[in-house]
Amino acid sequence: MNMQPSEVLKPNLGTMPEPPPSYATDGAEMPFGIEEMFFSKTDKRGVIDDFNDVFVRVSGFSGEDLCGAPHKILRHPDMPKAVFWLLWNGLQNGEAVGAYVKNRTKDGRYYWVFALAAPVADGYFSVRIKPTSEIHKQVIALYEEIRAAELTEKLTAEESAQRLLQRLRDLGYPNYGWFQSAAFGLEYEARQQALKAPPMMDVVNTKVASQMTQDLQRELAALAAEFDGAEILTANMKIFAAKLDQGRAVINEVAKNYDLMLRDIQGHLKTLLALPQSGGIWSTPEGQKASFMLCGYHLLDEVVHDYEHEKIKSGDPATPEEMHQIQSLRSGYKGHSDDAVSDCVKSALTIQRRIEFLLRMVLGLSTIRIACRVEAGSLRQSAHGLDTIVGRLDDFQDRIETRMVGIQQLATDILDRIGRPQGNVK
Repeated sequence: MNMQPSEVLKPNLGTMPEPPPSYATDGAEMPFGIEEMFFSKTDKRGVIDDFNDVFVRVSGFSGEDLCGAPHKILRHPDMPKAVFWLLWNGLQNGEAVGAYVKNRTKDGRYYWVFALAAPVADGYFSVRIKPTSEIHKQVIALYEEIRAAELTEKLTAEESAQRLLQRLRDLGYPNYGWFQSAAFGLEYEARQQALKAPPMMDVVNTKVASQMTQDLQRELAALAAEFDGAEILTANMKIFAAKLDQGRAVINEVAKNYDLMLRDIQGHLKTLLALPQSGGIWSTPEGQKASFMLCGYHLLDEVVHDYEHEKIKSGDPATPEEMHQIQSLRSGYKGHSDDAVSDCVKSALTIQRRIEFLLRMVLGLSTIRIACRVEAGSLRQSAHGLDTIVGRLDDFQDRIETRMVGIQQLATDILDRIGRPQGNVK
């Protein structure tokens, strides 16, 4: 977690103390098993006040060394200041934060973790796992790049964080929230596979539903674009009508009615489009948020079990207060996940119902289009070219009906995957 108490009070995070001196083992990796999971808790200043045995063994510090020490004693000089700036930014805004961290042991070795840190009542709690996914390799290279920029360009921690966020955007992550959700999901999945543990079906289903929800929004956006593009068809129809000696009023009225119905459908459709994510660091779609929190919930489940077992084995049982904090955090992850899943379900159900309504409105467009075709037939040669416009209307309606049916199916798949709400949802 690498807490830095001095940085909570000072906006410039670039004035960190020098890392501990190198030892003979500097550069060697400290091994630990993928099944091992260690944690620590700090107060609000970042001073360690609780930890488990795995943390003691891997860090190389004794319990006496760790208790009351600032968490930054583990900081490795290869770590970009940007990561800690983001970590503190998230924690101080009440966010659970996931980050890759390279730590330094007491004897100068290093070890990588994926840390999940979150605020608790009187400080911060962090649980760490061994990173094994492919994305970790990309992160190592990215950290080297950012750290080199910090040193050569004398970047402040905030400037470096902005550089890191830009590089993440270059890699396809709109902000850090998107990145941490993707990374945590991959690390959790890789760990489950390495342990040959059965997949957690709630995590699997939520992850799939999250992807479906993003696909659903892309399809809705594409459908909206189709309707925006259709405005030129009615404009062409009106232009064509203006050139007619006979049938001008009829064709113009057809174009007017078609245009009015198009705009009505466009208005309904826009209410289904998700608002663009804010430019903030942590905003993510509900499905991604649910997946992130579910993975955290299952890890905390392991922590609770292991912590109780460790305390009993040591003959120093955990106090009710200690257990309450961990269990409350675990419940919080589950609660956030449940809320996010519920929002996804409600959104899918609303889209499913509203698309059914819009399909009925499209039938009205078909009626107007047929009237246009009939009029084109009655005008014969004088309306040559109107057939082309009607043909384009046919193609347009075929496309939008196909898209709408596909959107309905996606919404149904999401509801089938993560469940339908009980009772009425408006």
